[in-house]
Amino acid sequence: MPSAPHILIAEDHAAVRNLLTAIVARTYPNCTITTVVNGAEALAVIQAHGADLLITDYTMPIMTGLALIQALRAQQAAVPILAMSMNTAIEQAMLQAGANRFLSKPFALHELQQVLIDLLPQL
Repeated sequence: MPSAPHILIAEDHAAVRNLLTAIVARTYPNCTITTVVNGAEALAVIQAHGADLLITDYTMPIMTGLALIQALRAQQAAVPILAMSMNTAIEQAMLQAGANRFLSKPFALHELQQVLIDLLPQL
């Protein structure tokens, strides 16, 4: 992993995307953060630039988080993936598709920060 990790956030709701960006920036002050609003954009970013961590929502337009995870794992992408959703019924499908962790929304900020550190240890 480079000294400045690249973290990709795929979330279609601006308020949640902004909150995730703030927490990631606080957890990894030197990281590069890319944000997108759907799975198709996330897939394109990973194919073009890679990522050290992907945070993805389940429900997004064009390509869901589940479809994104399935596409990445079909391509043998080893990026750690944190899947999120208000729909806890989708948790097992997300994990079976290849997500490393699942976090239900709403979440506690300290809980998200701990999951981030578990998936991408701080330098």
